[in-house]
Amino acid sequence: MATQVVVTAALLLASYAMTGTAGPRGFGMAQLIALMASGVVAVLLARLCTSAIETSQAERAAAQLADRAKAVAESAQMTQAVIKTALDAFIQTDERGIVVEWSFQAEALTGWSRQEAIGADVVDLLVAEPLRAGFRQRMMRLLPELSDTPIGIRFEVSLLHRNGDAILVEASGTALRLGGRTIINSFVKDITQKRAAEEQLIQAQKMEAVGQLTGGIAHEFNNMLTVITGTIEILADAVKDNPPLATITKLISEAADRGAALTSSLLSFARKQALQPTEIDVNELLEELAKLLLATFDKKIEIVTKLDSKVWLAFVDRGQLSSALLNLAINARDAMLDGGRLTLTTRNVVFGVREAVAVGAGYAGDYVEIEIADTGTGIRRAILERIFDPFFSTKEVGKGTGLGLSMVFGFVKQSGGGIKVASEEGRGTTFTIYLPKAETSTLRPAGYDDRKVVGGQETILCVEDDRDVRQYVTVQLESLGYKVIPAANATEALAIAAEGKAFDLLFTDIVMAGGINGRELAEQMVAARPSLRVLFTSGYAYDSMHAQGRATKGAPLLTKPYRKAELARMLRRSLDTAVDSVGDPIPTPYSVQADVEGFLRRQAAEDSGTTRSRK
Repeated sequence: MATQVVVTAALLLASYAMTGTAGPRGFGMAQLIALMASGVVAVLLARLCTSAIETSQAERAAAQLADRAKAVAESAQMTQAVIKTALDAFIQTDERGIVVEWSFQAEALTGWSRQEAIGADVVDLLVAEPLRAGFRQRMMRLLPELSDTPIGIRFEVSLLHRNGDAILVEASGTALRLGGRTIINSFVKDITQKRAAEEQLIQAQKMEAVGQLTGGIAHEFNNMLTVITGTIEILADAVKDNPPLATITKLISEAADRGAALTSSLLSFARKQALQPTEIDVNELLEELAKLLLATFDKKIEIVTKLDSKVWLAFVDRGQLSSALLNLAINARDAMLDGGRLTLTTRNVVFGVREAVAVGAGYAGDYVEIEIADTGTGIRRAILERIFDPFFSTKEVGKGTGLGLSMVFGFVKQSGGGIKVASEEGRGTTFTIYLPKAETSTLRPAGYDDRKVVGGQETILCVEDDRDVRQYVTVQLESLGYKVIPAANATEALAIAAEGKAFDLLFTDIVMAGGINGRELAEQMVAARPSLRVLFTSGYAYDSMHAQGRATKGAPLLTKPYRKAELARMLRRSLDTAVDSVGDPIPTPYSVQADVEGFLRRQAAEDSGTTRSRK
């Protein structure tokens, strides 16, 4: 508008100059000059307003730029805070593999400090020299995939710690273009323990499956062997004056004993043998073992003991532990045909959950460690994972059953302990056993006398679901002078009790068909008859009675197969010992698989929490 006023005034002045007339009547020169002046002022004012508006817009733009710069700075600070507080290590490199950023967690994971890492080649830092060329080639192949995938890629890789240890990691990588170059961002997590736990779970599942099979077979064989070993004694007495027949019965008896030993080995592997754990001084046991080995091993083998004088007492079956240690020592001897050194070591260890899972121990806590190390030929990596499998042996036919190490494995696990093995070809093998620390004294019940083999006149309720075993036991009990009431299962036994029949002792199998096992039957019987004595028997008793090998208080157990003399002794022990409760509640049986699965669930929960915090 101001511009139009100025233009109009200028046209009127031009007309006045040419014609002497300025415009309409009464519109003189003074008015024209005033009109033009007001237009100029208006133009100036308009320009001033425009300038003010432009200045205000510039100031707002500058403020917006400042806000954006502040937001970018805060975002960068937040990003650095996330990187610093993330549980995973953060490593940033360029396309050549040169380190640009290296978080505190990366320092802890790899052993390399930030100052040492930045500017260095990440492959040189984290990959063994013989593998670097191949690793770089794989990185170059991954680079296009990283650039084309906004969400990045995830992969597992084995890296090298500064101290030379291998680290299995899971890396999540993304790539971005920045300042004309490609930057690779990687979050790296150590999964070494997680993978070890997964492998432990697979091994536990395999051993559990084989254990179920072997345990079931051994249980059935023990029922048959109970009849064979018992009746052969009767035959032996009948033909003792006939040398040829006496020789045959002796052969049968010896074969039955070997069969019993074999099923015992199977049950040991399956962790279903009945144990009698007590407080054991492992140093004393190893000193006795060392004396035995010195007397029997070739003099080319040196026996060394390194026993901690302050080692704790262990809670374990002494006889089974002796057999396990002797088995390991014999294996070590066989690996040192040209001589060597066998070292026996003890020490105390305290495990957290992760450490206990790593060795397959039952729980976090205090353990007694026994280490048996040799300098023999070692074990090939290809077979190292199979050494605890039953019937697996590298020895010649006839020189081993393949049950030795599986027995050791089963015994240690049933005792609530753990076992691990480390071996290197040409360098030797080390077996390490972890046994639970003893908490309380374990005393043999009063009134027990191994030498006392007598019968009695009491009445015994005999509950056994195997017909042949039931008939055999009835005959043997009657031959010892007892009155016998036989029952085929728990339901039948409860019906007999409900009829009011009198009996002094319940002799019952533990594992029976019909829904009620021997332990449950005994609890119901004792509740109704507090003075009733109880004697358990079983081909194996782990699942129902001997959690972690710890015998139930006041409830003796006679393991199958047994002979008449053993039956007689256990009956008198049960009848002559002061009445006690059937037993305290049994803890849940130890399971490596359950422990490892629990560890993996906790690990997954931690991983999930890390992911959420990162978002």
